[in-house]
Amino acid sequence: MARNYSTFAKHLLPRLALLGLCLLLVRAPYPLALREALQRGAAAFERGDLGIALEAYHQALIFWPDDAFSLQRLYQIAMAARRYDLASAYLKPWTAHHGYSARVHRAWADWFAAQGDAYAADAHRRAALQGTAADVPLLRALADSALSRRAWQRAIEYLERAEALAADAPEVRFALAALLLPEQPQKAADLLAALPESTTAQTLRELLAAHGQESAALFAFRCGLALIEAGQWRYAERALHFANAQGSDLPAARAFLGLAQSINGRDGAPLIEQAVQAAPDDAFVQYAAGLYWRRQGDLDQALMALRLAYALDSQNAALAAEIGQTYRQGGNLAEAARWLNNAVRLAPENAELRRALAAFYADENYALNGEGLAFLRQSLAALPADAEIAANYGYALLYNAQVQLAYAELQRAIALDSQNPRARYYFAVLLEHQGDAQGAIESYRFVYQHAEDALKWRAERALQRLGAPLP
Repeated sequence: MARNYSTFAKHLLPRLALLGLCLLLVRAPYPLALREALQRGAAAFERGDLGIALEAYHQALIFWPDDAFSLQRLYQIAMAARRYDLASAYLKPWTAHHGYSARVHRAWADWFAAQGDAYAADAHRRAALQGTAADVPLLRALADSALSRRAWQRAIEYLERAEALAADAPEVRFALAALLLPEQPQKAADLLAALPESTTAQTLRELLAAHGQESAALFAFRCGLALIEAGQWRYAERALHFANAQGSDLPAARAFLGLAQSINGRDGAPLIEQAVQAAPDDAFVQYAAGLYWRRQGDLDQALMALRLAYALDSQNAALAAEIGQTYRQGGNLAEAARWLNNAVRLAPENAELRRALAAFYADENYALNGEGLAFLRQSLAALPADAEIAANYGYALLYNAQVQLAYAELQRAIALDSQNPRARYYFAVLLEHQGDAQGAIESYRFVYQHAEDALKWRAERALQRLGAPLP
């Protein structure tokens, strides 16, 4: 028996030791490989190369299957790629292994929001609240969700909580001021007074300063129009709803409420029709009706309403501009140019109308070797520090093969406003023309992330053409 044990020790133990050494050698590189995988994933994620990042973090999970950081990154990559099935596949083990922290609740909120389940998303946002400044984005999202349901008082409550946590957040103050504007003008004025200078804030401050003996309904209507002019349709709907709830008969307020509801995803047709029947000769009513029909794609009906509005108020430059934009949408560029020029003629000091006509000439490549180029030169002389007009003029120079001058003008436009999507878009066009694909892709990505109009769609098409993933 002893001899057998001695034979066992002599022959088997060295083999076990060798096997143990081999296992150590196999396992030793794991920490280093793990670090390399995480570093590779982080670098790829930072530069937007989601495919390489996905592979790297998957490799990290092989070494550390329940690593919260890797699971979170994989979830973020899947969400960025709009692969919500994959996102939930990473989110579930992240939750199972690490529990419902505030970060996990926020991740579930984003996932449910992407699925269109606003109630579940809001439940997770509320669960993630901790009473710190980190709650501000969650409270903003809760307020946005309440706004989408027209739960305006609830939205105000969330924004007041956010403002108390981060009194120096201008976007929170503006949102709260815009909601309070028609009903609590003094509180709105105090909030607006603390905001940085901007065209919209100044317009609303002037509106409040001029508020006198007018009725609550009329003041709320004027607030709604000011917010519409600023593109703040959700807040405009709140003001117009308040105007209509005062018992005064303001067909124009009804018409613009119908327009705001349609833009915010609800059926505004009944309100539009009621307003037109009640006041067919009201220029504001026909104005709102024209914008509504254009949004519905009925350009003939839109032009009929807008031209009737213009006949009732022929000095209204905004009406002339909307007629021009409607002709443009229908492809009648000659009539579009005529009406947009008419708008500038009626209000030559209005920079927005001048920008709209400048953008029309550049975006449509219309008369850029004739009247369009002449208008852009004239506008640049009138507004030399305007980044948008400089960008449109730079593109016109490129269109006319004046590449060096175009490059200088587009660089100047970006120097005037490095965050301007139009300046960045046309600079990307020039870089692509010069063969600098990577530089063009970076600028197109910026436009895609920051533009909210047709430029975003154009940037998306350009990125697809260049084979670059969307950010």
